[in-house]
Amino acid sequence: MKRIPVIAAMIAAAALVASPPAAASPQVTLTGRTLATPKLAGDLMRTIAGYSRRSAGCATISSAHMQVMSRSYAPRQPTRPATTLGGHFEIWTINACAAAQRFQVAMWPSPRGGAEFAITPLGGRVPLRR
Repeated sequence: MKRIPVIAAMIAAAALVASPPAAASPQVTLTGRTLATPKLAGDLMRTIAGYSRRSAGCATISSAHMQVMSRSYAPRQPTRPATTLGGHFEIWTINACAAAQRFQVAMWPSPRGGAEFAITPLGGRVPLRR
């Protein structure tokens, strides 16, 4: 996989994901680094926003921090063996609906082209301090 930051492309994708179409798009602060393509990053953000909507009743993402994990990272279960499939793991910390939650994100090349992924929540939501 190419190791290039895609933060600028993710800002647009995250802003679209974070709010309903009729509302003004809030600013989403993105930090860190991901190896995901802009399309894959958008798919990941949409999936995480959907999870947040189902688990917390809110899908407004205010910020995200992405961190690429080393090849020696020991993933938490359940997940797919991304490294043995030619992929990698990242940890995404998402601030949504006044709470932070960490996600293990596994990404690997798809035999059909593109990429596949698995997202595993790591622990529960932690309220943000005011």
